[in-house]
Amino acid sequence: MNPRARRVCAVGFTLIEVCVAMAIGVLILGVATMSMAGVQGEARLKKMAAQVESLARVSLLKAVMDQRLVRVDLNGGLPADGRVQVRRVGEKSFRNPQRGEVWEFSPTGVCEPVEVRVSNEAGEIELGFDPLTGCAVRKEVRVSL
Repeated sequence: MNPRARRVCAVGFTLIEVCVAMAIGVLILGVATMSMAGVQGEARLKKMAAQVESLARVSLLKAVMDQRLVRVDLNGGLPADGRVQVRRVGEKSFRNPQRGEVWEFSPTGVCEPVEVRVSNEAGEIELGFDPLTGCAVRKEVRVSL
């Protein structure tokens, strides 16, 4: 082989090397895409929990300001882009809200002590609400890996 041909062979890549490099690139891209999907799901989950917390505070404030009972429909009245479950005082486990089941906020500034679990494909967040403030005093976050 002449010297010029040797130089071209030494600088060029074989088809196998190019395929291996492309496969590694596709693998890295796939992992990054899956990671981003998980981050977006977790962000939606946190947004749902924040909306439920905000609704509780606003409802309690509205009840006090208007001096009237405010009821929030637990079966469809809670903002959620996923699944919502509730647990009332004395109940051992979370359950789906029943049709017509409400969460009451009194004009005296007290709400029913309710625990709410919001969940989607990214995980679940459990919120325990204080009856005196309407704020979430307990928050447990479980993210699916």
